[in-house]
Amino acid sequence: MRSLDRRTWAIALIGVGILIYIGLWIVPRPISLSYASERTCIGWPTFLPGMHKTVDDAKFSVSTEGGLRIGGFQILSTRTCVMPMKSPGSGSTLVALSPFSGWFFQQRMIVVTGDAPRVNFDNSKPIPASRTLQLVLNQPDKLYTYRIRIDQKTASCLGISGKALLSCNLAPLKLLQGKQYQLEVLRAFQSDSPSVVLKTTITTLTATTIVGGSVNGGDTIYAKPTALTFTTDKPLKHADALLVEEGTTSAVATTTSVKDKVITVTFASELPREKSYTLKVSGLEAVDGSSLIEPYVVAFHTSGGPKVTSVSVGRSSVAVNARIAVTFDQPLSTNQDISKLVAISGATAQITRNENQIIYTLSTGLCTPFTLTIAKGVLSSYDIASTVGWTYSSRTICHTTSVYGYSVRGRALVAYTFGAGGPITMYVGAIHGNESSSSGLMKSWTDDLEANPSLYTGRRVVVVPTINPDGVAANTRTNAHGVNLNRNFPTDGWVSDINDTDGHHARGGGSAPLSEPEAQALASLTAGLHPRLLLSFHAVGSLVTGDPGGYSAGYAAKYASMVGYSDTTYSSGGGFDYDITGAYETWTTTKQGIPSMVVELGSYGYYSFSHHQAALRAMLN
Repeated sequence: MRSLDRRTWAIALIGVGILIYIGLWIVPRPISLSYASERTCIGWPTFLPGMHKTVDDAKFSVSTEGGLRIGGFQILSTRTCVMPMKSPGSGSTLVALSPFSGWFFQQRMIVVTGDAPRVNFDNSKPIPASRTLQLVLNQPDKLYTYRIRIDQKTASCLGISGKALLSCNLAPLKLLQGKQYQLEVLRAFQSDSPSVVLKTTITTLTATTIVGGSVNGGDTIYAKPTALTFTTDKPLKHADALLVEEGTTSAVATTTSVKDKVITVTFASELPREKSYTLKVSGLEAVDGSSLIEPYVVAFHTSGGPKVTSVSVGRSSVAVNARIAVTFDQPLSTNQDISKLVAISGATAQITRNENQIIYTLSTGLCTPFTLTIAKGVLSSYDIASTVGWTYSSRTICHTTSVYGYSVRGRALVAYTFGAGGPITMYVGAIHGNESSSSGLMKSWTDDLEANPSLYTGRRVVVVPTINPDGVAANTRTNAHGVNLNRNFPTDGWVSDINDTDGHHARGGGSAPLSEPEAQALASLTAGLHPRLLLSFHAVGSLVTGDPGGYSAGYAAKYASMVGYSDTTYSSGGGFDYDITGAYETWTTTKQGIPSMVVELGSYGYYSFSHHQAALRAMLN
């Protein structure tokens, strides 16, 4: 009897298990596909969902979501979802999810797909040519993408969230106003080729357009107008205009009238000066019944009196006979006597007027500070007076330039002289053309001297940035004759055939001392100036050398210390490991008695003026 009971219970349990299995994994559950979302889900728990795969994903992909995770591993999901992999056709499709896509424990679903959304459009009214076109769907759709096509041009359509509407941008189609077009609505699933789901005819609206006016957006009005006019492309029946001053809410008193294609906005009184306004034309109706696509808005500004907008010189380095143009934002009155309003102090100048400019023609000396002054009250050509004055301080150029000779190729050899009198300190660079860093440093030094005339009060400074311009242009150590200019000076032991940094050079020292025009000119300049101290800049070596025991030795030590270079004044050969004959600095020292020093920069091309600035200045004292 007990054995019979056990068999009965076993059979019952097996039967229940079979029924549960059939209910969960044999009998498919229906699921109605929604076009309103990319996935359609139903509540259906799945144990160990990570092991489950879609049995056949040709039409639909089955996935799970929600549920329970432990330590990053999903134990249970609560929802089962389907997502179409192809364009869903109407009807029913059996899909399944099972462990490893097997036949056992399959969760089977019948996906019921209704008809695809229908597209509708009311073409009974003309539409604007460049706004958005709205299409109506019979249901929301997130599965398909839509585009419109006209004359082989297409534009995208976007679904409006939560609504069965599509918004299509017409602007890329560049439709003309007042034209009829054949419109096609295209629908596609993912990357599939699109299909035409609607064909219809549309007509664009012919809008009235303002084609010009007496003021444009952003204009500044310098005159004293009593009205503004605007022209349209059609005869008009009516128009409204509203003028508002910026920062206020009340309208400026005006009257608006139309005649043929012209709108006239007349001011009740003269507009205040230096104010900003916005004019809006709306409520326009043309004779044919059309109107503006949107209100026509133009912002403008009324000027004050003349204002200075620019001056033709900087704060320094002005030529002693410069023509300085002070430019105003508008034409000036030709009837006003400006002699009591315009002045210059610190220098003399002739003052004239020319349309929208006041011209100062200087006649003064070097390094002269001066100030230009224009008082308020200057009248414009519309007799509107300026309400603010203007001053500008500057200084004339502090140096003179002289051409002391010409190179083999005919390039000018230029020296810059600063200061009116006193002992001379001379700086030279680029005797070797491939040492452009020395030329660049000297040019920056001239800029510093020009900007700071107090550096050379009671003294003079002469700078020759480029001794060898032909070599700099060709990036060669020698001049255009192939001569090393720093071996061409009449020193004891001068030789024509020299050893240089790159080997032996026949006639590298020239055919005779001072055979080269650059050396001749420099020798003449240096001898005539006879500076208290000469600094010659070269590259490369990161060293400074002066006359052992001479006047320049202390300066060489100071310069080297300030820039972090080696002082080789008392080193054998001055720190150079090759024989040097006919050197410029040897000639200045031994033959002219000029204290001289050589600065070898750390790079052929690169230099840092800020690194050398203080040392260059220190050599003046």
